Amino acid sequence: MPVRDAEQGLTDPTDTARAEAAQADGQTVAATRERPPSLWRNWDYMCWWSGNAVSLLGSNMSNVAFPLLAVFGTGSVLNAGIIAAAGRIGGLLTLLWGGALADRRSRKLILVVAPALQAAMMGVVTVSLLSGPVHVDLLAVMALLSGLVTGVRSGAVLPALRRIVPREQFAARAAQEQGLAMGAQLAGSPLAALLFGVARWLPFGVDALSFFFASIGAALIRHPLGPDREPKGSTATAGDAEDPPKRRRVIADIAEGFRIILRHDFLRYTTGWVAVTNLVGNSFMLLLVALLASRGATPQLIGVTNAGVLAGGILGAFLAGAILRRMSALHVFQTGGWVYVASLALAAVLPAPWQIGLATAAFTFASVPTVTVWESYTARLVPDQLIGRVGAASSFCAQSLTWLGMLLAGWLGSQFGTTVAALCFAGILLPFAVAGHLARSLTLLRTPLDQVNEVSVARTTEPATPGGRRHNRGEERAD
Repeated sequence: MPVRDAEQGLTDPTDTARAEAAQADGQTVAATRERPPSLWRNWDYMCWWSGNAVSLLGSNMSNVAFPLLAVFGTGSVLNAGIIAAAGRIGGLLTLLWGGALADRRSRKLILVVAPALQAAMMGVVTVSLLSGPVHVDLLAVMALLSGLVTGVRSGAVLPALRRIVPREQFAARAAQEQGLAMGAQLAGSPLAALLFGVARWLPFGVDALSFFFASIGAALIRHPLGPDREPKGSTATAGDAEDPPKRRRVIADIAEGFRIILRHDFLRYTTGWVAVTNLVGNSFMLLLVALLASRGATPQLIGVTNAGVLAGGILGAFLAGAILRRMSALHVFQTGGWVYVASLALAAVLPAPWQIGLATAAFTFASVPTVTVWESYTARLVPDQLIGRVGAASSFCAQSLTWLGMLLAGWLGSQFGTTVAALCFAGILLPFAVAGHLARSLTLLRTPLDQVNEVSVARTTEPATPGGRRHNRGEERAD
């Protein structure tokens, strides 16, 4: 089943409109010098974080339980792939629309209602397993529907978090939540296996309950999450004649998200980078099981090794803040690219399971500070009124190739063996490691995060005239 996402906020949680006006007038310089309270003391953020933590744990349990159910309940690995693919396709289908919706409708309502709907769907799965044999078609439909809801919900997370997390703490938030996701995976795997051994429906029942924690956490957030309502009279011509174009404007909003990404060098490059990196990273976790099995590892040893790999990501989350304080964002990004390539190549050729696990743990460790750089600069560049559609477009691109990577991993492994397949995946990332030192699109990372200027709303909506293009490039140099 699909998992959840995230993103940023304003410094003053008591008066959003006033804070935005002051920032536009350049009057927040003194305020930004004051250190904001720890995120652990931020009531709104902790409500969201705690609810999401329980929900993530439940999701990761069902993510492990579904393959177990398919393999041991139907005897087919293909069925496990069908269920997983259905969830991913569902998320992709509504992700873009969810971003546009988050810029138009109550984000809080979306964050409260969506998990409740997913709880109902997981409840259907639980009841079906209690009452009879495994129905793969029903499981696939529920995965698809849950994915559709996840796509809508994920479009609202980034814009909502922008309202409750101070800008200067956004990098810390990104690292913290990556650690949370990996911690949920680390705990979810053994819990899922344990509960599945007791009763095959139990992991899914627990997941159904976990969704309600996400709904409750979102409901307890006190600060308005937006979007801000336009003042009355600002749409004086609004009437029956304007109702029909509204549906088309949603499509225009989605297109604008992609247009902003394509027109900004940094956003364009890193969106392609994260799409390919996700293709490799998600698929390599499937190859890891095959690699370990080919080295004689037992299922129990594979489970322990997988936990060690995830522990590398958790360690990366703990150390990401220190790494980012001691290294420039550009150097973190460049180093991460080479660690990706080297770790996967080593995992492909090392003989012992513990060595393979250690090499792959280096990949997950490096991913946390590297992805934190990307998320932080992207969130800093995009204005609040555009973050929903741009975030949705970026997330769509980031996840759009994962299904292809899984098919590619299976085909390469079956045709040429797991070692060759793993080396091929390391080779896919090699051009990006080299480009990290050559791409002019990454010069933005030389600028401290707090000095990066937002993309101009007016300029992103202008036609792509020659003068407009020169103006945009000048703006990027100013960043």
